[in-house]
Amino acid sequence: MALSTRIKEFEEKLALCRAAVGKGVAGATLNYEDVLKPKEFVRIRSTCDVDNFLWMMENYFRTKGIMDDLVKVNIASIFLTDVALLWWWGRFTDKR
Repeated sequence: MALSTRIKEFEEKLALCRAAVGKGVAGATLNYEDVLKPKEFVRIRSTCDVDNFLWMMENYFRTKGIMDDLVKVNIASIFLTDVALLWWWGRFTDKR
């Protein structure tokens, strides 16, 4: 009896999930506070790490609604650490 009750509960939850997926992501509301911040970028020699960082940053900007490239660069530089931060600082001071 308990097993059939649990199965029924799971079927109801599955129906809710299917309905939510059917409506698509556009129907979901997302607060800016709900957006997870990207992880800091530490390594600079791995192309895979660079690609992952850039992909995460683009998703972060898209979710936050940030379109201005200058704002994107300034925000992305906040997430640089260690060697990557030293590299950015050197590039930034050279251009000034």
